[in-house]
Amino acid sequence: MEDAASPLQAPDARRPGSSKDGCGWQVTDQSRLRRFLCFGSEGGTYHVKEQKLGLENAEALLRLIEDGRGCEVIEDIKLFSEGGRTARPEPLLFALAVCSQCSDTGTKQAAFKAVSEVCRIPTHLFTFIQFKKDLRESMKCGMWGRALRKAVADWYNEKSGLALALAVTKYKQRNGWAHKDLLRLSHLKPSSEGLAIVTKYITKGWKEVRESYKEKALSVESEKLLKYLEAVEKVKRTRDELEVTHLIEEHRLVREHLLTDHLKSKEVWKALLQEMPLTTLLRNLGKMTANSVLGPGNSEVSSVCEKLCDEQLLKKACIHPLHVLIALETYKTGHAVRGKLKWHPDEEILKALDTAFYKTFKTVEPTGKRFLLAVDVSASMNQRVLGGVLNASTAAAAMCMVAARTEQDSCVVAFSHGMQPCAVTADMTLPQVVSALNQIPAGATDCALPMLWAQGTGTAADVFVVFTGSEACAGSVRPAAALRDYRQKMDIPAKLIVCGMTSNGFAIADPDDRGMLDMCGFDAGALDVMRNFTLGVI
Repeated sequence: MEDAASPLQAPDARRPGSSKDGCGWQVTDQSRLRRFLCFGSEGGTYHVKEQKLGLENAEALLRLIEDGRGCEVIEDIKLFSEGGRTARPEPLLFALAVCSQCSDTGTKQAAFKAVSEVCRIPTHLFTFIQFKKDLRESMKCGMWGRALRKAVADWYNEKSGLALALAVTKYKQRNGWAHKDLLRLSHLKPSSEGLAIVTKYITKGWKEVRESYKEKALSVESEKLLKYLEAVEKVKRTRDELEVTHLIEEHRLVREHLLTDHLKSKEVWKALLQEMPLTTLLRNLGKMTANSVLGPGNSEVSSVCEKLCDEQLLKKACIHPLHVLIALETYKTGHAVRGKLKWHPDEEILKALDTAFYKTFKTVEPTGKRFLLAVDVSASMNQRVLGGVLNASTAAAAMCMVAARTEQDSCVVAFSHGMQPCAVTADMTLPQVVSALNQIPAGATDCALPMLWAQGTGTAADVFVVFTGSEACAGSVRPAAALRDYRQKMDIPAKLIVCGMTSNGFAIADPDDRGMLDMCGFDAGALDVMRNFTLGVI
């Protein structure tokens, strides 16, 4: 689109005049599109609470299509999908649905070809189909034409029989759609024996599949597929604990294959634990402690601690320090955020989570930017982060540690009505960083101070990150104006991220300046948004 070298490579922000005349900061339709793809809004604000998507949220997307640039939009959609550059998948799927419903033939064809790439799991496919249904009236178009039937049929036919069986038995339905609906509406003709088995299983059930293939000579792959489907069916009908655990271990069944009653069994959870992905493990530590799967000194605790401390596993699973910190704080509380589940935290697991927290800093890729992180020390930072379990001050301290341990050039300051440098070094622990910030006197919050202080001290920064409890601006200078003045006086094309960690909504950043971003709340998705913004992707 605008960038000749790569659709996701930002133009050189250091070109002459870019920091002085302001032209380099105009928000183009491409920039608005990328914001939308990343976090579901064309404006300059990321909300932790998911926003409802509609055509009114995607005006730039529609303008780009009208300008004959729809195929370029599809390329951006695919690149954001493949690169994992989104805080949540729904905006990508909505944008793809809009492109597939538009009147431009080239855009529609490119959109349908991209379905298999963007809709990686059945949940994505169901969501995409539902968006298309929702858009029929507002875009005044049909839905189940030949192009959509082919795209859906190709989605199924491009997979091996066993891969499809794994997908359709794990992700059965979403948004009112099931695989049986899509197979019927797409008029699918299976491209292989394995796919024929799976499609018959979906439409006719296991009993008919078993009868149809019991006398036939089958390939080794098809035999394996039938045994897998048989295991999926067996586990639904049995209450025998030993049989359930055997089926899990032999066929690598997952939690979604089991009945609710199965999950009351310790032995079943132990079987699931053997192949449990690290992200799933972090989410279920409390549950497995509550049902005594993880008990003091048992082998399961040792296994879990070993996984949590394995640097290779942490890196492979792309675990960020914040992910571990959220798991640690949740586990430490001894109760679920929602519901009545309670447990007594295991000391060995707490130690392993603490160790994992520090090891995951090695998995964070540096951006190479100069950071100035400014932490509000007012009373609002003692509140819980919107959408999370962490206190705002703890989350901010953790993000300061990320910069100190991964970036070559970072500076941390604390602010309220005044500014005070806060030395955060790579060897400091989280409690030490929190303590250092807590020792600084609190006062009224002025979010313009970090830029004013940096200009006054001649501190060079490519990115200002302001962590504040809410939208308070006590000073006479607006933060947006302070940033523009900093850019001009320092001749640095600096960016600003304002994280209102306990706020439902505010507008400190200028939505028409592509170098400013507001964040309402703070969660794991915010990490992707911040990185994309820092690197000029959005």
